[in-house]
Amino acid sequence: MFSAYEKEAFIKAVAELLSNDERAQNSNYRIGESEFDFGFFQTKAILAGEDLDVRRTLTTDKFLKTLAKKLGKCELRNLLDGKCHANRTLSCCKGEQQIICNPYDPYRSYDGSCNNLDHPNWGKRGSALKHPFAPCYSDVVSKPARSKSGAPLPQNRKLIVELAEFLKQSGPKESSSLNMFMVFFMETVNSDMIGRANKRAHCPTKGFRGCRADGQDRSAFVSTLSNPLRVSPNDPYYGMFGVRCLNFSPQEKANDRCELKHVPERNMESSYLDLSSMYGEVPHYDANGKLPLFHCGATEPITNSEPIAVHFIAVSGLFSKLHNYCVDRVGCCPQSKGSVAERCRALTIGVYQKIVYEQLLPLLFGEELYNLAGFNCEYNPYEECAVSQVYKNGPGRFPHVWIPDQLAYKYQGKTQWRPLNEYFHNHESFDCTSTLAGALETPIETGRLVDAIVHKFYTTDGQRGTCMPCIDLARNRDSGLCPLVTYKHFIEQIAGEESKCYNTFEDLKDMFSPELVNFMAQHYEHPGDIDVLFSGLDRRAYPGANMPKLVSQSACLEFKRLKCTDRFFYTWNPNLGEGAKHLIEILDFTALYALFTEMDEVPLEPFLVDGPKVPASEVRKYLESVDYLYCQI
Repeated sequence: MFSAYEKEAFIKAVAELLSNDERAQNSNYRIGESEFDFGFFQTKAILAGEDLDVRRTLTTDKFLKTLAKKLGKCELRNLLDGKCHANRTLSCCKGEQQIICNPYDPYRSYDGSCNNLDHPNWGKRGSALKHPFAPCYSDVVSKPARSKSGAPLPQNRKLIVELAEFLKQSGPKESSSLNMFMVFFMETVNSDMIGRANKRAHCPTKGFRGCRADGQDRSAFVSTLSNPLRVSPNDPYYGMFGVRCLNFSPQEKANDRCELKHVPERNMESSYLDLSSMYGEVPHYDANGKLPLFHCGATEPITNSEPIAVHFIAVSGLFSKLHNYCVDRVGCCPQSKGSVAERCRALTIGVYQKIVYEQLLPLLFGEELYNLAGFNCEYNPYEECAVSQVYKNGPGRFPHVWIPDQLAYKYQGKTQWRPLNEYFHNHESFDCTSTLAGALETPIETGRLVDAIVHKFYTTDGQRGTCMPCIDLARNRDSGLCPLVTYKHFIEQIAGEESKCYNTFEDLKDMFSPELVNFMAQHYEHPGDIDVLFSGLDRRAYPGANMPKLVSQSACLEFKRLKCTDRFFYTWNPNLGEGAKHLIEILDFTALYALFTEMDEVPLEPFLVDGPKVPASEVRKYLESVDYLYCQI
């Protein structure tokens, strides 16, 4: 019956695409400019070259949903796990996309293709995220997991709100020397390796509406592109505002080869740490090889990204300004071989990768785990460069427990404390140096979920906002992530650690405080039901680490894979000249602050609050003395 199911699935897929396009043209289906979350769920258009891939993915998705109704779970799981002898690719996929690579091209592509010469699609933007193990959908294919008894998991918004209140009352009251500049840089890195693709139509929008504009109920125009979150009338925050619904847009799946396998989400950036979110999928240079820059040095791809805080713009702006700074200096050299833009891009990416692997990760992991991780690897062409589905929706969302309600803004020597949501709107009203200086002075929260992200995220009036952790949890479940303890067992197998069975909530006390265990017991039926998103509450940690143990281990796997599968990683890239290698050693955030901000003093430890500083003029003087190196990049 496969051929009949496939034909039916194809018809349904085309019908859905046409329906989505019709809705995209109708303002009733779109979030309007007057609504507070305008732009929060924006969708990029399906480009001409992507149309076939999206249609194939939709066809296969609908085919698998039909199988979920026709077959038993065991049969279907065997099929998707590749244990059957049947053809595992639908006939709608004839042949495979051919990408021709020049093995002697010294520069990396913009979309990530051809980094791996034997598998040109590996790491490419638009590719699928990685399933480290089979997802835990209740129907094996697409329906979110349920509890051990078969009952629904705890209601999303209620669980998050009560957890936030619990952490506020019972969480550890610890101070931290880490600052919010580090968090914004971490989110910049995340956006570079994970491009989040909301479900799309041929027409780009600022978001599809799932709720009425006043939030009092689901919209009459609910489409397949949205799946609103329910809010209880008894909600301690939104109850008084009459809000019963929060917009939510599921993210797009990727199965462009029509394979009968577990389907992950689509990644809209290249997986490699290559500043793809800043440079874009095609080159954007002027005649001299410089990037056209906007507010705070943002490039066009950054300015087109929403939602985005001015801090993200300013952080990425440091690297785009470095690119242009390099072009100016190379342009003054008497002899110039090869593309100036590409050589400066290679230098800029090298500086960025150095900061990630030699300055950020050691601070996050601590010396013991950093040394255990094996980051001193060589290029491995046999492993795929892909970001894990689990990391993206679970442990990778960990920094949200570090976000405070207010961030410092240091303008003309005076520090103002401003609500987080203000920084997401009217970007050009912010002074870039003041924004960065304030982030350096703002300590992270520890172990909290603050009102700024639970109730007021992205609000324009300071009251009704979006619940960021609620969206995290919804995407956690929508993408079929397995429970926390299942993922913990998977990590322990890789780490060579002994696994423990969790049969009672009492068993969880090796990970969580007794008070948090009691909270979990009141909300979940079984310890094996707890969502992996809450890995960020793991109280275990490696010596000297600044992240929980399970999050650290998960991040180690991701960043090791991204480094070891990158043919152009700066430490073994044979196309970098001696000048580039020396400059990568020299340039860091201290240098970037001195060169591209108005600060009189710049931090030597940019991820720490109140760290040591040096006069920016001294740093600039030293950097000018090594300008000759740009002629050797």
